[in-house]
Amino acid sequence: MTSFARSLSLLVAAGFGVFSFANVFYFLANLLGMRGVSPQAAGLAVSIFYVATTLFRPAGGWLVENLGLRTTLVSSALAGFAGSAGLALAGGNLPLVLACRVLMGIGYSAFIVAFSAYQNLAIPPERRGFAFALTTVGLMMPLVFVVPLADWLLRHGHVAAYLSMSPVMALFCAAVGWSFGKITIAPRSESPRTWGTYGELFRLAQVRALLLSMFLLSLTDSLTLCLGALLVGQGLVPSAFIASYAVTAVGVRLATLRVIDRMPRPLMAAPCFGLMAAALLALSLVESNAGTALWGAVFGVGVGLGFPAHLAMVGDMTPEPLRPKATAMVWFAMDSGWAVTPFVFGLLSPVVGNAAAFGGYAAVMLACAAAAWQFLWRPVIGKTRPA
Repeated sequence: MTSFARSLSLLVAAGFGVFSFANVFYFLANLLGMRGVSPQAAGLAVSIFYVATTLFRPAGGWLVENLGLRTTLVSSALAGFAGSAGLALAGGNLPLVLACRVLMGIGYSAFIVAFSAYQNLAIPPERRGFAFALTTVGLMMPLVFVVPLADWLLRHGHVAAYLSMSPVMALFCAAVGWSFGKITIAPRSESPRTWGTYGELFRLAQVRALLLSMFLLSLTDSLTLCLGALLVGQGLVPSAFIASYAVTAVGVRLATLRVIDRMPRPLMAAPCFGLMAAALLALSLVESNAGTALWGAVFGVGVGLGFPAHLAMVGDMTPEPLRPKATAMVWFAMDSGWAVTPFVFGLLSPVVGNAAAFGGYAAVMLACAAAAWQFLWRPVIGKTRPA
């Protein structure tokens, strides 16, 4: 197996493992409700993971620079194992549950930063789009396989098996992270590597555009957290949307592996999350599960192309010494959207209703996509070749 193929295989495995680790707990609120925890406290246990993940992203870049990729991957996976194993033993003890969720968020955050930094440091520029599209398939596969299994286990009372899934995936991530150490990243010179500063990073106009664009994509994507509130009240099945979009996103990434490497990636950024917003706007009007699945597929096209395009642009827009910090900030921008959207939706829905809040939010994001194309990406197209 070539070095490139080995790197790609490990990246796909790592992506699958770390997203399985996190996505098992889509149903944490249900489990805690079964254990007598109030809905408000269960919601806090869910959201505190994303808060910890968001706040720790910048520190993830520091860990990569100072501890190295391999050490960061393994230690963060073991932190995730400790948190998820503690959660399995916590029962309904809310303070312990919250502490374990914070530890899980920290481990998840650092692992993702190291994982993405490795992609941008080790993958050749001419293969970057192909590699990011393929590795993000690993990120989507848990939605197709692991999440339905977790749902089935919990609904059928196999709580111990359900709770064991996340610790097992954390150990799998640690094993994959250890394997990354066998692949070396060739230095560009004989001198010791000197990492750049955040000041240098934010002076790059194209990086500022990328961070804002990723934040807008995240605001759009995270509206899916509110699917239950929208669809269940209408007698529709949220999993019809989730399964449709996950399968479509995987299919799009596999079918278009080389597209991203043949065109300027900024051309794809705003149209992709604009398509996602349009699908969510249409979803607020559907009246059948068939329509739910249809718009899930449209949403999946946007996710399938937009997410890897944004991640690949980190390497396009930054010199190597800035890539760990750039990677951390791109994921910070994405996590921030996931923290903002549920809060905003929670403020709007009691006032205007779930459907109006969902559709109005999607319409705003569709307008933001048009603005992003005009004011963010058109000025920097042609300036995104690797530094």
